[in-house]
Amino acid sequence: MSFILLCAIVVVVPLAFYYIRQYKISTPSLQWPALARVLAMNYAPDPPRITGQRNGRALCVEADGTGARVSMALGRPSRLRVEIGPREEVTRRSGMLVPDPVPTGDTAFEERFLARCNDKAAGLKLLDPVLRQRLLAQPFVEILGQGDNVRWLLPWVKEPDPIEETAEILTAIAEEMERFPA
Repeated sequence: MSFILLCAIVVVVPLAFYYIRQYKISTPSLQWPALARVLAMNYAPDPPRITGQRNGRALCVEADGTGARVSMALGRPSRLRVEIGPREEVTRRSGMLVPDPVPTGDTAFEERFLARCNDKAAGLKLLDPVLRQRLLAQPFVEILGQGDNVRWLLPWVKEPDPIEETAEILTAIAEEMERFPA
């Protein structure tokens, strides 16, 4: 009897700890307060979000369905509309004909992503080789910049590094968008 009890404890206790940990890191209201402290930002519980300044700009991380939306405010509204995402997804949203594609000439980038911009010259300047390489290094890219902000949809944010890298890339996009005021 004690052998069966010992085996049950050896199996059940680690499984319980695993599921409790998975629940904690998948629930923004439990994970994000600590994440906000690490990022030196503020956490608001209802709805769960992290807000603060990054690179001199307002940054907000919010729960968005099955993931998180990282938004950065522009200093002034832009007339540009920039979209960068997985080729299949952007094409599906746009229909068979993709308006305003930005041909970068970078086959590695264009095999994985489709970039759109309502001003192709501005899109080419924005998608310089450095930004393309930084985007290729990201496991997930879905960016939309228009009006007075630029946002990136991510799977759940559980660590500070993805937010910091996302903020750096969003800053570069925001700076270029601000050069084209509305």
